[in-house]
Amino acid sequence: MYSNFWCDVHSAERLQAEYLIDWYFNREHTMRYNSTVGHWTGLSRAGFITASHFNEDDHDVLQRKVERQLICVDHVDTLLKVIEENVVEPAVDLAEAAGSGPDTRLLCAAYDFYPKRIRVTWHRDGQEVTSGVTLSEAMPNGDWTYQVRSYLDFGPGRQHGVSCTVEHISLREPKVYHWEPSVNRSERGFLVGGVCALLLGAVVLSSGLIKYRRWFCPRA
Repeated sequence: MYSNFWCDVHSAERLQAEYLIDWYFNREHTMRYNSTVGHWTGLSRAGFITASHFNEDDHDVLQRKVERQLICVDHVDTLLKVIEENVVEPAVDLAEAAGSGPDTRLLCAAYDFYPKRIRVTWHRDGQEVTSGVTLSEAMPNGDWTYQVRSYLDFGPGRQHGVSCTVEHISLREPKVYHWEPSVNRSERGFLVGGVCALLLGAVVLSSGLIKYRRWFCPRA
């Protein structure tokens, strides 16, 4: 059995500091305490029983209030200072991902950022899109930074006007990344090959003209 204790701080307002406890047993997340809700919430069969017992225990109720005050509320300034000194701006990639069938799948990946809280949204022509969106949980990289991936699936011919917006505490304002539809890889390879062939032809033609002038246009 083990527990994780969290302080969720969104601003310098002390009274808004949230105190959270995640309780695990045999690697199963059994229950959670949330100071905003004011009680334990069971997440498993055993967790429901234990949470109900704790919520009826006046000593436990008082203990959690004291812990929130001592651990979170009294240290809001310190917590914010630590965050401000260690914020890392996310790097973002917007690219087409492998999808199923004729639908198009776009990937907006934000990585190497800190702290964990981040918001990634999709927009089309300025309007937020929620249909066809899949968002992963923020995953730790093992070096105190995180990464998150968001996918957007939509039908063919609807790629124009699509953008990905990333909001994070390290950014003064949300960053918008616009998707620019382009030709597929095979077409792109064909075009690149065509351009190379044209350049090579131009070089050969220029060389031929130079030799022609040397042979048939001797200097006086």
